[in-house]
Amino acid sequence: MNKNKVKIVWICHFTNDEIQSSLPVWKHQDEFASWIPNLLKGFENREDVEVHIISPHDYLKRTTKLKLRNINYYFVPFGVPLFNRHWPHFFRIDVFSNFYFFRRKVKKIVNSIKPDLINLMGAENSYYSSSILDFKANYPVIIFIQGFISQFKDEPNKTPELKSRINIEKKILKLFKYYCGEQDSSTYVSIFNTNHVFFRLYFPVDEVLVSNTKDTGKKYDCIYFGRLEKVKGCEDFVKVVSEIKRKKSDVKACIIGSGNLSPLQTLANELQCTENIDFVGFVKSQKELFEYVKASRVFLAPPYKERLSSTIREAMLLKVPIVAYATGGIPYINEFEENIYLVETGNFKEMARKTLLLLEDEQLSDQLADKAYNYCINEYSCKINTERLLSAYLLY
Repeated sequence: MNKNKVKIVWICHFTNDEIQSSLPVWKHQDEFASWIPNLLKGFENREDVEVHIISPHDYLKRTTKLKLRNINYYFVPFGVPLFNRHWPHFFRIDVFSNFYFFRRKVKKIVNSIKPDLINLMGAENSYYSSSILDFKANYPVIIFIQGFISQFKDEPNKTPELKSRINIEKKILKLFKYYCGEQDSSTYVSIFNTNHVFFRLYFPVDEVLVSNTKDTGKKYDCIYFGRLEKVKGCEDFVKVVSEIKRKKSDVKACIIGSGNLSPLQTLANELQCTENIDFVGFVKSQKELFEYVKASRVFLAPPYKERLSSTIREAMLLKVPIVAYATGGIPYINEFEENIYLVETGNFKEMARKTLLLLEDEQLSDQLADKAYNYCINEYSCKINTERLLSAYLLY
């Protein structure tokens, strides 16, 4: 790439209130994938790169192009053609056709842009990631790893959609050469592609929103925030609270996330710690989420399958100390020194013990939080990872 301005296409998915206020949507959608606009902030004032975002969007009346702060957006409706509603679960023509209708629209947009490079953000979401398969022969491609759905290949009773997601992700991981993301993802990509090239970088946190989050005092001893799925360790969080209660009867915890709270409430009742946990569920904005996190003394991250979640990076930047399972890419945080407390994956009793250490020693807690914060600033900031991503692009 010898041009003065590099033209890049991102294929991804996300939404937020600002975007939806500019789109012809017939129904509002909750914010998700905030890491995409967080990283885009690093490209808004650049003169050396031209960024085009292609993203599917729920409840969108028509394909819509707009420009915000120097970023070009193309939002594409998906689902039943003309009606732009989700396909019924018993008639998934989109899955059976390998997402033909959406891919056709993406191909038309990409060919009108004629980019120097295409960056797919996440191979695991087949309804948009499948479109990258149409560009192998015509454009350089780099894949930003968000997670791996093929880790769930042995799940029983897989739906056609899950099977599609797994199969398409495997195709992508086998077919393309260049990848980026947190360091441990390269190990997993090697299962499918031993000759791949990998660049270490991370999606940043909304640093402005974090800095504007006020400290109104601590309300909770520990917090879990993330998807309410067993693989994410939300059940283990309840077990940790139960263990802590044995020594600290007034422990107060909080669970935040999208999903079904009922199994967790049942488990808490069985473990006699229901009154110790606020089951908040889903919160609609990052602002509200960060306020909950800031009001907590310790963040617990007990996933069984994980790369390096944005929740951990958010807690680090909010200066909340962390106790985490040593799963996936999480141990790299302690590659050079102990920035968070790690315990063996599944050992909820040890997680409870280390959490109690932090609850009982405020100085120790502050020291750990400060170390994690400094590491986060140096490793996960938007500025640093924008430069890392641009360096990866320019290697082409």
